[in-house]
Amino acid sequence: MSPARRAWTGIALLILASVLLGLVAGRLLRPAATTEIVRLQADPSCDLRAGPCELAVPGGGRIRFAITPRDIPVGRELKLSVDLEALRADRVVVDIDGVDMDMGLSPYPLQARGGGHFEGPGGLNFCSRGIMEWEAKVTVRRGSEEIIAPFRFITEAPDPAVPLNEMG
Repeated sequence: MSPARRAWTGIALLILASVLLGLVAGRLLRPAATTEIVRLQADPSCDLRAGPCELAVPGGGRIRFAITPRDIPVGRELKLSVDLEALRADRVVVDIDGVDMDMGLSPYPLQARGGGHFEGPGGLNFCSRGIMEWEAKVTVRRGSEEIIAPFRFITEAPDPAVPLNEMG
């Protein structure tokens, strides 16, 4: 191969490598698909100890949330339930934390049970306060959209003089 031909072949390979590198870099540097987040407002009249609470979703649909047992005891397993009306979900997760104190709880992914019903276990840590205000954020993920529905509730710490096994 002549020196001129080798030079042109080298230039062509450099151009090809530059184009491929540009394509790969463009794909890697492209921002990830954005997630649209819809944040609902907590209903101050909601009382989860009286029964399920629900929030309307703009554009249609409702999210209903319940915790059982209804007295919402701390330090015991709870059943978290979400019912979706006129909404579909790929995933539903409940994240519970203190309103003004980080309690370090993990999010609780709920299992689909059919018909827009999701449920799973959850729990609350003991707190040094006698009365604690909590917020359960129900996150409904569908495609590239997340709907975050906050539900607030209050718990009272058990009397330390009463053993847990006598509390029912």
